[in-house]
Amino acid sequence: MPLSSELFKRSGLLSENLEHYEMRPQQIAMAEAVEGALESEEHLIVEAGTGVGKSLAYLIPSILWAQKENKLVVISTYTKALQTQLFVKDLPFLKRILGKDLRYALCMGSENYLCIRKATANRDKTLFKSKSKNKEVEEIYKWIDTTGTGLISDLEFIPDRAVWDKFSREYDACRGRKCPFSSDCFFIASRKAHAESHVLIVNHALLFADLVSENRILPEFDCLILDEAHMVEDVASDFFGCGMGSSALGFLMDSIREFLKASDTGTFRGFLFEEIALIEAAVHDASVSAEKFFTNAGNILGGEERTARFDKNDYDCEDLKKSMLDLSEALYKCAGSVKKIGEKNSSVSDFQETLNMYAKRCERSIANMDFIFNEERDGYVYWSEVRKLKKRSEYSFYASPVEISDKMNTFLFERIRPVILTSATLSTAGKFDFIKKRLGLDSCKELLVDSPFDYRNKVLLYVPEKGADPNAAPQVFKNDVKDHIVKIYRVMGGRMFALFTSYEMLNDVAASIGETDPDIHLLKQGELPRYMLLDMFKKSRKSILMGTLTFWQGVDVSGDALECVIITKLPFSVPSDPLNAARIEAIRQKGLNPFYEYQLPEAVIMFKQGFGRLIRGHADRGVVAVLDPRIRSRSYGKYFLDAIPKCRVTGDISHIGEFFQSSTQ
Repeated sequence: MPLSSELFKRSGLLSENLEHYEMRPQQIAMAEAVEGALESEEHLIVEAGTGVGKSLAYLIPSILWAQKENKLVVISTYTKALQTQLFVKDLPFLKRILGKDLRYALCMGSENYLCIRKATANRDKTLFKSKSKNKEVEEIYKWIDTTGTGLISDLEFIPDRAVWDKFSREYDACRGRKCPFSSDCFFIASRKAHAESHVLIVNHALLFADLVSENRILPEFDCLILDEAHMVEDVASDFFGCGMGSSALGFLMDSIREFLKASDTGTFRGFLFEEIALIEAAVHDASVSAEKFFTNAGNILGGEERTARFDKNDYDCEDLKKSMLDLSEALYKCAGSVKKIGEKNSSVSDFQETLNMYAKRCERSIANMDFIFNEERDGYVYWSEVRKLKKRSEYSFYASPVEISDKMNTFLFERIRPVILTSATLSTAGKFDFIKKRLGLDSCKELLVDSPFDYRNKVLLYVPEKGADPNAAPQVFKNDVKDHIVKIYRVMGGRMFALFTSYEMLNDVAASIGETDPDIHLLKQGELPRYMLLDMFKKSRKSILMGTLTFWQGVDVSGDALECVIITKLPFSVPSDPLNAARIEAIRQKGLNPFYEYQLPEAVIMFKQGFGRLIRGHADRGVVAVLDPRIRSRSYGKYFLDAIPKCRVTGDISHIGEFFQSSTQ
């Protein structure tokens, strides 16, 4: 008898333990599909519309399977919000109703853990000249006496990167079981809990870091569930490539300098004066070489934010590589000369291992430079990025695979079975062909279940009858968007998301509204951290929250705090973006149409994500306004309209007010 007939039925455990529980056929269908995939060890892809309750639909069968078979299931998410929901809400609830022997854990990257050895070595030292940083150090030491996890996320504040670096575990400096503090080590304790779990919660970044490192991070597991699977390709592309940048290299140089200036190093100078002096000279030379390299990059790329392919002939990294190699050799030489000191103790061992750690990091930087500037690999695109910071510009260079399908097969689908992929947005035109092709998923079971929400009565879709084409008349289009946002605000009075596809347009529209309608309260992405903006938005009820693509997904504002979502422009990716351009070229070379094969389905999936911000519960209602006229004027507009649940559609803005009046009667 399928588990769904017992647990999900009207008189089952969920009904008995969840207030206002409603039996949903879509949730039962998904749970049975997951159960079947686990038993048959077949890959499965599931699109579950908003409100299906997909987390319980995959958690319950996977928990029962893991307990019965003594298996480990890894569940990977893209957003921290979903990860928190699973770990803080869903799993404790299921442990209570399914049995106390359920074991689960949250797996974080090792740099998130406190290293007791480093904390002990740094205690009672003045670590920084900055008073604010030393204050953070004091707060961390108070926290150390009370923390049960050693995780940075348990701190009541976000420490400066340089401060946390004095306390965090470093994978290339960890002694493991040889460490004198291993019996109290938070990381080792977490690894033990991970290996003994039935369910392990991770994020996509950590998952792919594990896959490309030949499973050195996570324990061996038996099933993988990829939630928010629509983001897998982007994350995987990052981890199957490599990068190097001015900030990362500068941080490495500063860390070595700080290490050499520390009081601990001073105690070794009498024994290792020449070796330490050699490192200091090498750090200086490497910094000078890096400054020359990135100054040249600035002259070529400019200081404004941009991404673009680059000509390798414009960049000579040989001096930088040579200076980094000299630095690495100087560090290794000093580490090898520690025998001069005589008696071995923990302080000597720490000093030696830190030298070796920095030497290895220099070697990795050299390897990345070779990969990016001196090798030409088929199937990779080489591109640069300029980010404008407060006082300077940051320059980075990357090598990314154009397609990841083969790598996904090699690293994931052929090694792990089953893999279950799910999201509210995976299909296009009612099929999974696009996402399967992009991810290299050749053979799998499929299930598409729609949302149980009443969109026909709860949602009004407003699409203006006319408007300027954003490509043919971009400035007129921006003015139209601004005017529509203001008009809708005059009806709504707030409780609005305005979703943009670029910072430039967001800032231009916000500035225009600020000039002509200063009474409208705008919350802009970039002004504050996302969680703070969302908190302010929920409390104010009179605001417009303006965000780019990070606000199109993973944002959950339920109830009447959000009753209008404005999609300003159809979310086509920028064709000139280096990775997108390379993907488009690769598709065209195969004799296919890149617009219909890649650009359109990708945009449709993101459009569905944006639309999905509005209705998060049965009681929710509201308006989605799509201000891009191409959804009406172009033949491909029907792909977007067909992709969302059926709801009332209007081109008359006055119907917005009427909708809210009628829906409250």
